[in-house]
Amino acid sequence: MDKQFSYKAKDHRGETVTGTVAGQTQREVAQVLHTQNLIVLEINENKKSAEFLKKEYHLRIRSVTDDAFSRFCRQFHIMLAAGIPILKCLELISDETEDNGFAQDIFGVGRRIQSGESLSQAMTVYPKSFPSLFVFMVEAAEISGNLNEILLKMAEHYESEVKNRRQLQQTLFYPMILSVVFVLVLTFLITTVLPSFVDMFVVMNAELPGPTRFLIAMSQGLRTGWPLLLLILVGLAAGFSFLMGIESVANLMDRLKIKLPLIGSLNHKRCLARIATTLGMLLGSGVDLLAALNRLEGVADNRYIKKELSLLREKVVNGKSLGLGMAESDAFPSLFCQLVAIGEVSGSLPKVLETLNLVYADEVRMRIQLLNTSLEPLILLIFGGLVLFILAAIMLPVFDIYSAYSSM
Repeated sequence: MDKQFSYKAKDHRGETVTGTVAGQTQREVAQVLHTQNLIVLEINENKKSAEFLKKEYHLRIRSVTDDAFSRFCRQFHIMLAAGIPILKCLELISDETEDNGFAQDIFGVGRRIQSGESLSQAMTVYPKSFPSLFVFMVEAAEISGNLNEILLKMAEHYESEVKNRRQLQQTLFYPMILSVVFVLVLTFLITTVLPSFVDMFVVMNAELPGPTRFLIAMSQGLRTGWPLLLLILVGLAAGFSFLMGIESVANLMDRLKIKLPLIGSLNHKRCLARIATTLGMLLGSGVDLLAALNRLEGVADNRYIKKELSLLREKVVNGKSLGLGMAESDAFPSLFCQLVAIGEVSGSLPKVLETLNLVYADEVRMRIQLLNTSLEPLILLIFGGLVLFILAAIMLPVFDIYSAYSSM
């Protein structure tokens, strides 16, 4: 088992650097440092107690956001393109990062690189900050020597994800606010306005129509039985959470997420665009198809799509082409399968996948615009109809009483 050694050395610029290196003996560590063009000044073996005290504990609960990570990729790419060394890039980015946890992890990556680890190896220690797909892409880039190009592609990938998410949030923000306002208005009408008319109806001994009787019963239930209603809602939420823990139910729900009209089509096309861009980046970086398909399962956040990708990998392992394997699954549209098959035959699959990403990214934007234009009128129509129903249920008995007294 390797031991941990602390060292102090001089680099080619004459600056003093420190770090830790794993090895069996001090001589072996000195040879490792010599290969890194370092002049060794001091090497000391770390004792177990010191290692325990210096051990890093990563207790971050929340992962880094796509927005912060896309900025990291873009800054890293710009600095490397300007000729700045990797360690200096990480130091500068760490100083400029607002997320303290992410900044500490970036700084930790730099320290691990100083101790002899590669960039991808250092990043695997911080899964909350560096997604597995990114680490795998960096590992492939270290082998092929195109790290700067990979960083640019990953920056564009995460920036596209952030842009789509923001567009969807902006689209859903107004309908959500509208829904909350309407629910409050309906609750006010049922629990406050309607009871003020009930006493008058009782005094007048008026015959109440069905809608009015229904609303009066609902009003009394909300005012007197709200604790029971709250318990029922909590029970329903707990039951739904329990059902979602069952794999078959969760798979069915994820399948519905891509089969429902409008919103399902949007989710499906987002998954297809993500699959196309990720697979294209992996293949373009020199990763073989089976390894790329294996990593592709971690990209999909839909269980049904993830299962289909797993089946697709098994088909490719058994000798089927990628396009034919996709054609046997209803998760991939015919256009997607046909273009992938053409890319396999022509040897230009990464370029074809990049084209597919552009096609489905445009369709995602169009679907978001369609959702934006259709959702607001639909909500206005539904809640406006409910408010009209409540007002009609309140006013119909009033008109009946007025008509009865007028005819006397």
